[in-house]
Amino acid sequence: MNREPANRSMGFFAIYKEAFKLTALNKKIFSQITLTILLPLAFFYLSDIQISKFIHTKTYPEKETSRWIAYGITQSIYLILLLIFTLWSTSSVIYTTACFYTSRDITYKKVTGVLGKLWGRLIVTFLWCFFTVALYTFVALGFWWLNIFDEEGRIRPLAFIICLLIPVLAVLTFFIVVCSIATVVTVLEKDYGGRAFAKSMVVLIKGKILVSCTVFGLLETALTGIIFMFCYLVVYGNKMSLVGKVFVGIGCHLLLAVWIHFLLVVQTVVYFVCKSVHNEDVSTVGSHLEIPVIHLGREIKDVQLERVPAV
Repeated sequence: MNREPANRSMGFFAIYKEAFKLTALNKKIFSQITLTILLPLAFFYLSDIQISKFIHTKTYPEKETSRWIAYGITQSIYLILLLIFTLWSTSSVIYTTACFYTSRDITYKKVTGVLGKLWGRLIVTFLWCFFTVALYTFVALGFWWLNIFDEEGRIRPLAFIICLLIPVLAVLTFFIVVCSIATVVTVLEKDYGGRAFAKSMVVLIKGKILVSCTVFGLLETALTGIIFMFCYLVVYGNKMSLVGKVFVGIGCHLLLAVWIHFLLVVQTVVYFVCKSVHNEDVSTVGSHLEIPVIHLGREIKDVQLERVPAV
């Protein structure tokens, strides 16, 4: 499938429009990925909230040791499954989206199989991103907390607190953008870990920082809304019947699966837009994940010819 590379002039709405177009162009493979990978990932993500609440409020009311053992076992299983499906969904959706721009043939088996070549690199990049964001969040919130009190220990006015929090959240959004693009670099290029993070922050998003932060900021707001709706109406709310909670819960899981898909497509589009801004070649993007079918076919043909006795 041939598509023009993402244009450097793409703005906020154009990036979203491009993500919708890419999804519509190959609904079949994206639907397969959503049903087999993204929906289970959404289920694990949201169900952990319900399970954790159940363990803390309903299970083992008089045996704290048993409670924490149950919590530890469920969290261990949850983290393993979450990691597997996060790696799988990230590599599959990003590679599928990239194939549209590089005119490569794709199949469900092919795009879901690239994880075997990427899982170690992705884990290293994820750890880099996690510790960077965690360190910044700890320092920034500590700074914010220390400055919301005046010299006499009284809480400052709400307007001051909000104004102080805005730059903290803005920089956090910037780091989220850097991590998202670093993930795409890890999948589509040979750099990973610190090198992918540095390339994303220093090179790629330069010139598209404001647009990228706005795009990802809106997506993070949407995620917050989905989680809030699930917690308020399903997990902790008492305003709906059991049937209503079931329907809302199913809706939240479907919305989260769609959100994950859209996030991964959008961050891939932003990556190609950034590559366009810096006039970088995209024809070889993801080439290290390709199976050399032509050469393999030639090798098989040569072997078959060798087996034919000379006349």
